[in-house]
Parts: sequence; C-alpha cells; structure tokens
Amino acid sequence: MSKPYSLPTVKVLEAVMVNETATVTLKVSQEHYLGYPIASADLRQTDPHLLVFPFHQLVGREGPRLVFETYQSELMIPVGGSTHFFCSWWTPQAMDAVRDKSAQWELLAYPDNGDHNHCLLTWETISAYTSEREGYHSRHGWITLKAYHDFIEQDLLRVRSHSRSIELAGGVNPTKDA
Repeated sequence: MSKPYSLPTVKVLEAVMVNETATVTLKVSQEHYLGYPIASADLRQTDPHLLVFPFHQLVGREGPRLVFETYQSELMIPVGGSTHFFCSWWTPQAMDAVRDKSAQWELLAYPDNGDHNHCLLTWETISAYTSEREGYHSRHGWITLKAYHDFIEQDLLRVRSHSRSIELAGGVNPTKDA
C-alpha cells in the first residue's frame, strides 16, 4: 500500500524585511519535492489550506536551503526556527504562460457546451455553469479574470517584468532544457 501524498516541511532559518521586500531562508525536508518551478510558493500551517506566508521568487538555492523574496505582503514574515508545510503553486505550463509576453490573451465567454476548464494559475473552474463564466484564453489555455489581472496585467509576483528568480536565469526552463 502506498503512502498518502504529503507536503514537505520546512524550517525557517532567517526572515528579514527591508522596505517592502521580505527575504526568507528555509531548509526543506524533502529536497526531491523541488522541481521547476519552485516559486511561486507558500508556507502553510498543519492544515495545508491555511496560508502562513507567500513566496514570489526563488533568489537562492544551495541543496535543500532555499532563499525567497516576497513583495508587498500584508502578512507577517515567518518567525525564525518555525516549521511549516511548503507548497509550490504552479506547474511548468503555468509559469511558461505567465512568462510568455508574446501570448495573446483574449477575454471570452466560456462555451455553453456542458464542459469546463481550470484556470492555469489558480485551478478555479471556468465554465458556463459556474460563477467564472468568462476568462482569458490564449494558446496556453484559460485563466480567470482575477488571475489575468493579478499575474499578467499587474505582475504582482514580478515574474514578467522584474524577475530575480534563479529559476529563470537566462530564460532557461529546467524542465524543457534538461
């Protein structure tokens, strides 16, 4: 019998706030969990659905030791020595969709054909029979209006315009180029 899936834990080694940028250093318990993209990610309490602190970009890594930046978070930075669950947010396809500045995103009503799709970035259901009846569509797939506003227009994670992520150095996608 296989073991149920569980998120890795991390220990917060250091957390500092300078101006509106938090820099947090962690040590992850299961290094094999880490794959492209590691960030965007977050810390969660023992209930995996309760957010503790978000991470926008991975700016350093040495084995299981990870350094993240977070911009303008309204949440308190985590306390050094604390332990939390760690969860990466996006798939490689989601990160590629956000990074692709040439993608043509078109606002469309979802077809009323009894089908549905999921937002590439938030996993919310988009369909003619849910509250998310329209979304933005491109060759990458569907995203919600809020996801488009937050991650494409506003670039809240700075993935599109001010990236410092070591995962994106030189435009390399480790999954595709490995």
